[in-house]
Amino acid sequence: MAENNSNQEAASANKINKVLVALVILLSLALGVTLWQFFDLRKTAAQRGSEIEIMADERGELQNELEQMLNELDTMETANDSMKVELSNRKNEIEDLLAKVKDKDFAIYKLRKETKTLRTIMQGYVVVIDSINTLNVGLRNENAQVRSTLREERSRAKELQQTNENLSSKVALASRLDVSEVRVFGVNVKRDMTGKEIDRARRTDKIRVCFKLNENRVAKAGSKPLYLRIIAPDGNILTAEDVDDSRFEFNGGKGYYSGKKEVEYNQSEQEVCVDWAKPSNYGEVLPGVYQLYLYAEDYEMAAVSYELK
Repeated sequence: MAENNSNQEAASANKINKVLVALVILLSLALGVTLWQFFDLRKTAAQRGSEIEIMADERGELQNELEQMLNELDTMETANDSMKVELSNRKNEIEDLLAKVKDKDFAIYKLRKETKTLRTIMQGYVVVIDSINTLNVGLRNENAQVRSTLREERSRAKELQQTNENLSSKVALASRLDVSEVRVFGVNVKRDMTGKEIDRARRTDKIRVCFKLNENRVAKAGSKPLYLRIIAPDGNILTAEDVDDSRFEFNGGKGYYSGKKEVEYNQSEQEVCVDWAKPSNYGEVLPGVYQLYLYAEDYEMAAVSYELK
């Protein structure tokens, strides 16, 4: 009986030992696996850290390259409107990429690809802008020559115009009519419509101006309107009977004339008289000094004074 118990205890102890050995083996295996996973994770973490550091360095390089490209864009100068729009668009793209570089969730390979594409475009812009600037320099030089030529032509044209104007002015002056031997007197009209020369204001019915219209071979022949303008001693203009129709242009303005006569000028000397006839509703003619002016068309030929007593 005692021997059976002893055998059972030995078997039980042996069984326990086997279990403990199995547990030790399992724990050792678990520990080995755990240590292997730990070192593997450590290695992976180290590799990952190295990759992150490399990516950070590459992002930094991309950022520097993009900033350099942005600076290069700022130095590119062109007067071409289309190229200005292109440069502005590229600048916006670079600024957008710079924002993506700082975003660590954005794939680095995409950044690298887009940066490379922009760099290629930028190199093309440099060539295009150099060509445009070279062309613009040539055009500016050509335009400067054209402007210089135009200035010379304008100067010659202005000189020619001035010469023509001077000649025209001289011809215009030379073609003007002039008078000589101007004589003024009052006229008293009799019942038989004949007239008597007087110098008394109260008996004056007309003021007559007679003169010689001198020869002028430069002046055009034909009908010429001659005007007489008389300023009375009181400063008023002596007007014709029909006041509404007695205005003419002279000295750049308009005014009333006192008498008018249309003569047929044939470039030779001729005697002419022009009258101011006292209107029917006019009172007595004032005594005093009268100022008289003779005009051919719109310019003055002579100015004289005459006194009625």
